[in-house]
Amino acid sequence: MFGASVVAALRRSEHDRGEAWSLVGLAGLILQNATFAGVIAIRLALGATTAQDSTANSGLWALHDALFTLNGTFLALGLVGLSIAGLRAGLVRPWHGALGLLSAALLFSSASLTPVIMTQGGPLALLGLAGWLMWVGWIVLYGVTLIRLAPARVPA
Repeated sequence: MFGASVVAALRRSEHDRGEAWSLVGLAGLILQNATFAGVIAIRLALGATTAQDSTANSGLWALHDALFTLNGTFLALGLVGLSIAGLRAGLVRPWHGALGLLSAALLFSSASLTPVIMTQGGPLALLGLAGWLMWVGWIVLYGVTLIRLAPARVPA
């Protein structure tokens, strides 16, 4: 709903400029939701397997980790698209857009470094957490911006 709201608020101004950043962001959010649904389904399947079935458990955990990595990548895509769309339309302030882009960079870095993080651990594991916490602040602020946006004041 959030992504569709941003697209609805910015679509006219983007169309006039010949851009589609909000649609890129919406696509990222749709892909993120789909992969997260897969992550939850795998967690439910893991709960239904027995501890003795280690082959099934290890395969499910590998699939879980792969989907969770893609989840962060798709969330980063959503952040990039919606941040750039908001910045180019003047809907979000420059620091808010920068927060979204920095969050996307941290989430994408974390997803890219997942094999290293899983084998070595260490402070690199905090990249994803920092990116996720920044995303929480970004989405709350963007939501408030959308709520405050009067229909007559949609950026042209």
